[in-house]
Amino acid sequence: MSEPNRRPGPRRAQGAPSGPDAVRRALFDAAAKLFVERGVHRVSLRDIAAAADVHPALIGRYIGTRDELILAVFDDLTSQLAVLVLANPLSGQGHGPDTVMGKWVRIANQLVIEGRPVVGRAGFNPVLAMAKTLADGYGLDDTAARVRAAQIVATALGWRIFEDYLVEAGQLGDVPLDALRDDLVHSARRLGATPWPSPPDPMPKSG
Repeated sequence: MSEPNRRPGPRRAQGAPSGPDAVRRALFDAAAKLFVERGVHRVSLRDIAAAADVHPALIGRYIGTRDELILAVFDDLTSQLAVLVLANPLSGQGHGPDTVMGKWVRIANQLVIEGRPVVGRAGFNPVLAMAKTLADGYGLDDTAARVRAAQIVATALGWRIFEDYLVEAGQLGDVPLDALRDDLVHSARRLGATPWPSPPDPMPKSG
């Protein structure tokens, strides 16, 4: 008895990613890079497939629709960043668009502006990872660690999104950018070591 005819899948170019895991990894990496460079909605599926060196049909086969791909890319970066936070506790995660943090911030910003959900998807996220490092590093209780972690990530997001504006508005052009970024990390550590609720506000100096 002969086997039923099977429709062959898309041909794979020599050296192209092979297998579901390798194809997904190539697509996630290519899509994240293009989303950061051009913006999420200026990148087509064909652009992503070409950059990943895979057939466009494999996007639907291994990931799903365009919207599913966008959210899957963000979930992947979220998981990567959480792992990095745990591996490098209380350290900066970089600012450039080629870093995991840089990609995560830029894509998160676009998704939030569009009203897309960015929480409740990848279970372990950078805020929870940061909370764990604060609890382990400074002995904060669970609630305090989560509050301080959310505040630290908020500051990190805000600075990375508005860095150019903040430097110009604060007339900080004479301060080395690396010094500003390093101080942001030190400020995060100080905040992370501060109990919650916060101690009383310091009294202003009298004139």
